[in-house]
Amino acid sequence: MMKAPVKVISKITSKNQVTVPQSIREVLKVGSNDSIQWTIGANGNVTVKNANDNLWGVVKEQKAIYGSVDTPEVDWGPDVESEDL
Repeated sequence: MMKAPVKVISKITSKNQVTVPQSIREVLKVGSNDSIQWTIGANGNVTVKNANDNLWGVVKEQKAIYGSVDTPEVDWGPDVESEDL
């Protein structure tokens, strides 16, 4: 069952600043000095996500864009490290 969307309203200050509401910070798992990423979709919708450096998150995003970088294991032939001469 899908949850109904939750709407949270913020006010833009005279300096064009917005306080991220606590409920949104909790969902994004962000706090002071963290970064968030704003994405504007082709339809004009704006999404916000946690933009803190997360290696595996970056890997997942890059894989979505460029595809898998997995390569088959290299077959080096007979035992390369063999001490037998």
